[in-house]
This record gives sequence, C-alpha cells and structure tokens, in this order.
Amino acid sequence: MAAGWVAFLLVAVSLAGAQEGGWKEDLKRMGFEVPVEELEKGEIVGQKWIVGGARPGFLGAKAFFLAPAKPEKVARTVLEFDPTDGKDLNWTDEGSVKIYQSFARSPGPETWNRFRTALGKTPFDLLLQVEGRKEGKIHLHPEEIEKVIAGKIDGWVGVLEKKIQTYHRGGWKENIGVPAGSEALMDFDEELREVLKENGPVRDEFRRVLTALAYGGQDKKEPLQVQDYWQLMEVDKAPAIALGCAVMKQGTGGRYEVADMHYFVSNGYFGAISLYGVWPYGDGKSLVCRIDAVETDPEQLSQATARMIGEALFMKEVKGGCKTILDRLKGS
Repeated sequence: MAAGWVAFLLVAVSLAGAQEGGWKEDLKRMGFEVPVEELEKGEIVGQKWIVGGARPGFLGAKAFFLAPAKPEKVARTVLEFDPTDGKDLNWTDEGSVKIYQSFARSPGPETWNRFRTALGKTPFDLLLQVEGRKEGKIHLHPEEIEKVIAGKIDGWVGVLEKKIQTYHRGGWKENIGVPAGSEALMDFDEELREVLKENGPVRDEFRRVLTALAYGGQDKKEPLQVQDYWQLMEVDKAPAIALGCAVMKQGTGGRYEVADMHYFVSNGYFGAISLYGVWPYGDGKSLVCRIDAVETDPEQLSQATARMIGEALFMKEVKGGCKTILDRLKGS
C-alpha cells in the first residue's frame, strides 16, 4: 500500500520565501484561516477538521497556538514529546498515557522492562486476558491471541516486536488490517489514505513526512529525525497499548514539520495521526498548526449525539496536548 501512498502524496507547491508570508501562504493553501488575534492573546484555538463525511469512523481536529521558541526547538520538543515526562503514572493520574517508552530502531530486551513490570500488576494485567474476548474488541489476529495465551507477557512482547520489525522493514503496506468484528477487518492505512485524498491540500503540504511514515519512518531523499515508541494508556476506561512512530524534517523558509502516528493500537481505536506545521513568527516565536485524525468504531459515532460528544472529547484531548507542549517550552 505504500506505493498507493506515493501516488496520493503529490508534489506540493513551493513554499513562500518570506518568513511571515510562509505561514500565511502555506495555511491558506490548506484552506485554513489563522485566528491571529486569539493567538496573540496566548490562546490555543481549536477547530473541527476533516472535509467530507465518507469516513464515519474518523474524528478530526486542528489547533493553533504561538510557541515561545524558534521552529527547530518547537519541532524537536514535539518529536521527543513524552506526555508522562519520564514517569510511570498511576491509573488515576490525569491524561490518557500512563507509561511512555522510546526505543532504538533495533529494540533490545531493555525496551520492554517497564512494559513487563506494568503487565505484572493491575490494571494492565487485563491485557493478558485475551482468551474469549469478543472478536474485534482486541486488535489481534487468532495466531497472535494464541501467542499471548501461551506466553503471557513474553507472548505480548513477541507480538509487538514482530509488528515493529514489520513496520520498520516494509512500512504500512506490510501491516495488514486488524479484526474489527465478525469476519471484518479494519485497515487504518487504507482508510487514512482515503481521508487524506479527500483533504488533498493538507496531504500535499505534508507529503514528505507522510511518505516517510508510509515507508516505516524512513526517507532516502531528505534528512529526517525519527522517534519510535510504545505507550500504555487508558482508552475508554480500559488499558491499551500503542506502537508509534514520529518523524521530523526541515522545510523551506524556516518551516519545520512533524508527523506522529500510532500504527498499532490493541483496543479502543484503530489508529491515529498528528501533523504539525511550525513556522517562524518573529521575536523568537513560532506559529504552530496541529492537525489530528483518529479512527474509531463507526458504530460508536453512529448517533448524532454520540458523535457530538466524541468530537468534543477529542478536541479537548488535542488542545490539552498542545497546552502540555506549550508548558514544556515555557519551562525550558
């Protein structure tokens, strides 16, 4: 499917050379209006995103804020962002991510030390109870479920290591869809490609980092910074694990880009992606535009009220993430 990505990720229009004109022109091409007055007051402004309603399982949001640092520093903070600040958070602590762990491209046994400790006690030991789970509620194939049943924590580590190796070797095209119900598969790669096709201007602006994610966090044509990670989370009041990859590159006119994706999630949702554009704004500041999409079970959003609540909660999460990044920058 990576070949399909290349067909969709068209060559973007050249970026404006002037620093101020850069963000104005780039965001204008995406069809975005920048709420400058609110940003100058220090606000984080959130707006709905995703054009077209053909993907009922997707939620989208975008957010703008001004950061008190130059684009490279902001982008690196986003790339290396650990929402737990290096701590093992309690289940009752604020935030959905409880444990975050980055790892090298060839993860060694130490990569899983905190994972093993967490799954040895509540509530993350619930991730070991995969036998008899309703089909689609746990995003594992039958042979992977058997591996977890037989090996417990070792089984989970084996399953995750194989998914990481597959992603690094071949990118999204090698990660087949996950069970989403009786005889149904959910292919986040394919669905996301269609969403980005429907939102072509955004896809075109971020084509290089999107292509890098499609090829397993690699770009043979341009310099690229990469951050691989796993994280344990609370999703819909249940424990979940996600595998993620973030990439960062420098554009023209002082612009930086970051793309961060969960390419596997054990339950609760099927995948998520965040795109960041970071532009010089003057006086050592940066203008940041964050664009998010997450795919969940369409049945959960089938009712208008349920979708409205889901959109509100998702927007709150996106803005909360922006605030945490902003606070880190202010404290650095």
